[in-house]
Amino acid sequence: MPYITAYDGESVAYQLALAAHLEATDGIRLSYADATETDWLFGVLWHRHGMSRAGRPLWKPVNTARQRRCMLHNLCQVCGRSAVDDGRIWWVMAEPPATTGAGQQFTNAPPTCRSCIPKARTLCPRLRPESHVYTARASEPYGVVADLYRPAARRKVVVVQRAIELPLEAFRDLEYALATQLIVTPHGLQRTDLERSLDSPAAVS
Repeated sequence: MPYITAYDGESVAYQLALAAHLEATDGIRLSYADATETDWLFGVLWHRHGMSRAGRPLWKPVNTARQRRCMLHNLCQVCGRSAVDDGRIWWVMAEPPATTGAGQQFTNAPPTCRSCIPKARTLCPRLRPESHVYTARASEPYGVVADLYRPAARRKVVVVQRAIELPLEAFRDLEYALATQLIVTPHGLQRTDLERSLDSPAAVS
């Protein structure tokens, strides 16, 4: 079972609320009723997810905590070990990474180590044998996939958009967002021929 797969036994009950915050644009931000400072990272509130891997696997959603861990530490989304080989981070993607209007590439797909790429291509329904294999020299956080909320009556909140991509510079939106996945920018990204790389890594155009 892939490392980032979510399980139904990992769900955590929580209550969203609005809380005063001196640095927030409107003086308030999205919070939990029982929030702690560790609930925020990069200025955004994160979905709470357990790490027990208990219960039934859920094929579509990913575990928020494990996905974020893979992105921050260049870990393989399949086995959970390092995806760095010979100084390069390995990725397999169903399609090329998205690009901003300024030409900056980004993806919410965690890395996949070189040894797990053939298995991922075989077992993952989104990947095909001709899916894109890349290496990168580094990566850095770019944004989040999140559900966006807005204030409602009696200090309640209502969701207005689900699973949208927000860059980390979208400060006001991040104050009302509940992040579920981290998005990164891969630097020095190169398309790679996997079969040829088994003996000697080589980028192809």
